[in-house]
Amino acid sequence: MIFLILSLSINLSGDVYTFKEYIIRGNKYVKSSSLLEELKFSYFEDPNTQILSIQREKVVYIMPDNPFVKVNEEIYQLEAPPIREGKELFIPISSLSFILGSLTDMEVKFTGEVLEVGSKANIYKTKWDVSSSETVYTIECSSNLKTLFNRVGEEWVLVIFDPIYNKNVFDLTPNGLIKEIKLEEGSGFVKIRLKTERNVTIDSIREGSLLKLRAKTFVERRIRTIVIDPGHGGEDPGATYKDIKEKDIVLKVGKELYEKLKNKGFNVIMTRTEDVFLPLKTRTRFADSVRADLFVSIHCNAAPYKREMEGAETYFLSAARSDWARTVEATENSAIRFEVKEGGGISELDYILNDLAQTQFLEESQQAAICIQESMVHKTGLYNRGVKQANFYVLRLNFMPAVLVEIAFITNSSDRGRLLNENFIKGISEAIAEGIEAYAKSRT
Repeated sequence: MIFLILSLSINLSGDVYTFKEYIIRGNKYVKSSSLLEELKFSYFEDPNTQILSIQREKVVYIMPDNPFVKVNEEIYQLEAPPIREGKELFIPISSLSFILGSLTDMEVKFTGEVLEVGSKANIYKTKWDVSSSETVYTIECSSNLKTLFNRVGEEWVLVIFDPIYNKNVFDLTPNGLIKEIKLEEGSGFVKIRLKTERNVTIDSIREGSLLKLRAKTFVERRIRTIVIDPGHGGEDPGATYKDIKEKDIVLKVGKELYEKLKNKGFNVIMTRTEDVFLPLKTRTRFADSVRADLFVSIHCNAAPYKREMEGAETYFLSAARSDWARTVEATENSAIRFEVKEGGGISELDYILNDLAQTQFLEESQQAAICIQESMVHKTGLYNRGVKQANFYVLRLNFMPAVLVEIAFITNSSDRGRLLNENFIKGISEAIAEGIEAYAKSRT
């Protein structure tokens, strides 16, 4: 006698399936055919022996009315025997944890009324959302997964570290603005490689357990108006060494850079031309108001406890990737302390909204940073500290490509000698100008 009662829910790596439960001889069962077809397990039932063989990572052999099953070559005993009723073979629910665990090599256990299969998995499923203006490829995964997203040549590459997944969860059919999508599996990582048309950019956005790759078209802009922002000023001296102040040096560089860019045909505007303090949001809102195409903030570096540190580095907006980048970020962001007492602090909402707006300019900001850094090192012989990423307030509040240039270390004797030399000031200004010009030509 069979009695149909409640339903059984199985969560297989993020996909939830529901099956009917049956009471047979006092025990709960599920139909093997429904279970295996829904879960997409391969199986075969021998019409002569009536042995059901199920295959995935391993092979499980089940015989009707026999409590013993074979997993590969090993024999195990179930809590209740499988039962055949007519043409249907029913599997005891009390043994599903063992059977599905053997087949998948995953942890299987009941959580409340749901049988969780693959609870160790941290990538669950993917989906496409396509509209006329953008294409979003969403990966549902553990919020703790570490990822890296960047452009490599003609491809956009997402690297997911320490993934646990079923390969079938990835929908690799190109869609919308994504012309090609491939999965590359490695030891301890998986890469998703995407290709688009030339006028398409992709942002990586994390929203809790959702990782979204958003592709959208962009129109390349001609670089005409450039805002030069000499850092610090007024009561904020910036980095200092004895009576040498960062604010004075970067103002000299800013004025020289202004003239050199003007001579190259750019429309150039400075945030300050005198020794005055400007709140960070005033600097960036000014750049927005004049519809600038590029924002360049000029600074001197400092490492009081590591005076051997030297050279030039250029930053664009993103999460700081190293301890040093975080140190520089904290130093330059410290100017915010001069704003609070004036009631000029920047609200958390400003940060969030502007951070979202900046994502569309990350690639352009990175390209500008590369051009400026290469020019500075090539033209001046400064030690190349590279292009880096950090979360500077003065970059974060811009609606345009923006970079922060650390021209040399005021705390290093050799670099400091350069910073006090008028010929170096002219040379570094020309180098930055040529880097900006190279960037502008690359965008047309």
